[in-house]
Amino acid sequence: KLGFPVVVKPATLGSSVGITLAKNQKELEDAIDEAIKYDNKIVVEEAISNLVEVNASVLGSYEYMKVSPLEEVMGLDEILSYTDKYLAGGKNKTGGSKGMASTSRIIPARISKDLTEKIQNTAKDVFKTLNLSGVCRIDFLIDSKSNKYYVNEPNTIPGSLAFYLWKEAGLEYTDLLEEMIQVAIKEYKNTGKKVRSFETNILEGFNGSKGCKGAKGMKM
Repeated sequence: KLGFPVVVKPATLGSSVGITLAKNQKELEDAIDEAIKYDNKIVVEEAISNLVEVNASVLGSYEYMKVSPLEEVMGLDEILSYTDKYLAGGKNKTGGSKGMASTSRIIPARISKDLTEKIQNTAKDVFKTLNLSGVCRIDFLIDSKSNKYYVNEPNTIPGSLAFYLWKEAGLEYTDLLEEMIQVAIKEYKNTGKKVRSFETNILEGFNGSKGCKGAKGMKM
């Protein structure tokens, strides 16, 4: 029903590990074998034509949130791969990869102002609908010909805390951390107001297997 090409990926993994673009039946079968190595559930989805990938970071909580400028992420492979994210970019002084912070990107993304605003608003909707908090990054896929866009995934612990996006909004790293800490404190206080235990005598008089058999609606 989807036709080819399709993208095959582990359902709950990250960093593009185990993701393959399959263009025919044989590649699909190989891609499924690869993805199933990493997860018990896999996703097969239609590949977006004329693909442009953009990301937005959202900072805040359910009550108040703000969104960063959009980045357009550039990849060397047909999809933004693990190699693009962690191996092809620059390295820090210790020789290790800088991760997503070193990925080739254009900020702001080269899309219209109208589409930018729509995606930013959708990012906030996703953040609110999923009841996220702190800082996250919402990734989008755009068909550049039709200008249709799709939510790809939320990253609840984004690489580099998505600071490279907030820096473009004029937010210093220490200020980003301060806002995250304030959100966490408020969330903790709100959670602390909730009832965390519920007293009940439902097991009073329970005497083993006879009690189970006698419980209304129970089948042995």
